[in-house]
Amino acid sequence: MPSGNPFFRAKRRYQHLSPNQQTNWWVVFGVALLLLLLLFGLWLYLLYKAREKPYDELHGYRIATKASLSQFLREGTNRHQLGQLTGFLREAGVADATEVEHLLRQGTDWLDINEPPFAIPPKDFWPNMVPTLKLIRDELVPAIGPVDIVSAFRSDRYNRKAGGSKRSKHRSFCGLDLVPRSNISRKELIEELRNLQARLGPDSRMGLGIYSGVRFHVDTCGFRHW
Repeated sequence: MPSGNPFFRAKRRYQHLSPNQQTNWWVVFGVALLLLLLLFGLWLYLLYKAREKPYDELHGYRIATKASLSQFLREGTNRHQLGQLTGFLREAGVADATEVEHLLRQGTDWLDINEPPFAIPPKDFWPNMVPTLKLIRDELVPAIGPVDIVSAFRSDRYNRKAGGSKRSKHRSFCGLDLVPRSNISRKELIEELRNLQARLGPDSRMGLGIYSGVRFHVDTCGFRHW
């Protein structure tokens, strides 16, 4: 029966309220509704933050965020080893060639292959990076402008899962994949890079690889190009 309906009973009670009481009821209802909307908005925000992408995009490539790097450095002795690497590169005179933590980036496909975005190269490999950083700072940047590192040292496991060559210079911390910070066109970039390698010649031991878009590879472990 209608009289047994909770909505009907609430409606009858409301109709028996005085005008002031009805006004108070609407105020209470409005405040309660506002609180519910605020709680819903907070829930949506927390859900968004929880699902926030763990990377920044750099020329279309996925680079792990600073928050991810901070978490990596809190693990084990990673922060201490980064400090040692920084000190080594400073002693070698190349610490100003890049932000040293960028040398920990394994690649841009870590999400696809379920591997950590960062890794610290073994100390035995550290000297391999010195001539590469010198070439980038003294020759490459003056030719095409500042660059960003998208891939540096790769563990054997990462390199294998990413489909990298067994002879990849990333494994020995000699090669870097880079993208220019400027809006240089692919055509102009390729021309500048090839002219640079030709000018430096075999004595530079400059390895040059051209990939899709404006991504390219540089190392100093053998004069060649692809």
